[in-house]
Amino acid sequence: MSLYLYLIVTFQHALEVLTVIVTVVILLSSLDDAFVDCYYWLREFYRWFWIRARYASLSAEALRAKPEVPIAIMVPAWQESDVIAAMLETSKTLIQYDSYRIFVGVYQNDPRTIQEVEDAVKRFSGVSMSIVPRDGPTSKADCLNVILGDILSYEERTGTHFGGIAMHDAEDVIHPYELRLFNYLLDRMDLIQLPVYSFQRSLTELVAGTYMDEFAEWHSKDLVVRESITGTVPSAGVSTCFSRRAISMLRADREGEVFSTSSLTEDYDIAFRLKKLGMREIFVRFPVRFTIETSNEISQPIRVERELPIATREFFPSDFRAAYRQRARWLLGIAFQGWSEHGWGATVGAKYFFLRDRKGLLTSPTAVLAYIVMFGLIAVEFLFSFVPPAERAPYWLLGTPTYGVLLSINIAFLINRIFQRMYFTTRIYGFGQGAMAGPRMLVSNILNFFAMLRASYVFIQHTVTGRSLVWDKTAHIYPIRKLSDAQALAVDATVPEPDRDPAAS
Repeated sequence: MSLYLYLIVTFQHALEVLTVIVTVVILLSSLDDAFVDCYYWLREFYRWFWIRARYASLSAEALRAKPEVPIAIMVPAWQESDVIAAMLETSKTLIQYDSYRIFVGVYQNDPRTIQEVEDAVKRFSGVSMSIVPRDGPTSKADCLNVILGDILSYEERTGTHFGGIAMHDAEDVIHPYELRLFNYLLDRMDLIQLPVYSFQRSLTELVAGTYMDEFAEWHSKDLVVRESITGTVPSAGVSTCFSRRAISMLRADREGEVFSTSSLTEDYDIAFRLKKLGMREIFVRFPVRFTIETSNEISQPIRVERELPIATREFFPSDFRAAYRQRARWLLGIAFQGWSEHGWGATVGAKYFFLRDRKGLLTSPTAVLAYIVMFGLIAVEFLFSFVPPAERAPYWLLGTPTYGVLLSINIAFLINRIFQRMYFTTRIYGFGQGAMAGPRMLVSNILNFFAMLRASYVFIQHTVTGRSLVWDKTAHIYPIRKLSDAQALAVDATVPEPDRDPAAS
């Protein structure tokens, strides 16, 4: 055998081994995803034929009719001078609720954001500013704890008692009926999570488009299944509301520290702490009729009427580096810190979903390795084209019937995965965006790979050096235009059947 042929065959055999490993890992991950898909659709069929036929849907009139309890909204802001004023102005204009107050947390070394919030406090009633007495950035949890302390002080000074405390970010466009829905549920639920969706982006914005696809599926299917199986709803950090009872229990549990300052994903962490304390959690998809934009052109938005859940909308990063850094922070908090803080849970359901949260540490590099292996096999075929057919080495693993079966199963699962992603994206954004959801899965895989690399690097550096993990914030943009068009939320008086009927909870 010539050296040329020997090298090709050796390369081929190495690729075959890697291909089998990749195939098995993808198969296991696909089985996991298929279980969630099957559970969701069986649950939907059951609810369609049995639950929705027996229970009347909750109406918007019921939300409006319930007496309001005061609700505080916490907005942590580090270097948010570009968006915080627009966010506060839009919120004060759109929110259809009277008894609420917005508390914005800023840092003492962020004068531009302080100035913007001070101006907003003068312009709008119901806005307060909390100053973190430390230079930023510290952690988002640290800022939230300072805000919460000021909320309690405000209650003591004014005699107000906030029945719920909600969380939002400086880039959020809050749905007008969000606080009404929180108000309706607060006497029975301790953590209420509503969906979060990206604003519509251009078909050519592939990075930003991945957030449309992922949140459309996660906040339409995955969180529904997780709540149904475990009773736990990881907070998204926005569109989340805590009952006053939950806040009191958390303060007592950690001697006054409600949000864990050691965690980069304090929202994820707090849901599991509440579950251990016996609190009730719910994820609610409650559709109303309103108008959304079908273009990202700020000056000339196209408005189309649809029925979509009460949800927060925001612009997610469109820059590749900003996107993978943001995902790295999520992965660092959920996979690495969540593992060390919460272990694997006490129930089978909790262990399963913790595994789903952390499997990205393995599946992200596997997906990229699959692309490398595919191109490697193409290269082998090209190199073999210079060798006489009689001297070509057969595929000793990939040519077996067993591998053929595994490959066929994986292809079927891939088709299902693409269909699921396209369906949920189409349901929120229309067919054009739904058709792009499949191709954008490739972009998601690459983003998640770089996020895994960065999260691993930061965690190892933190473990070895003891360097503190600080708020690695993302630069934000806000839909600045006529306030009536910011979310285009012309809410009707009638509401179609919700995916999760709060009245039946």
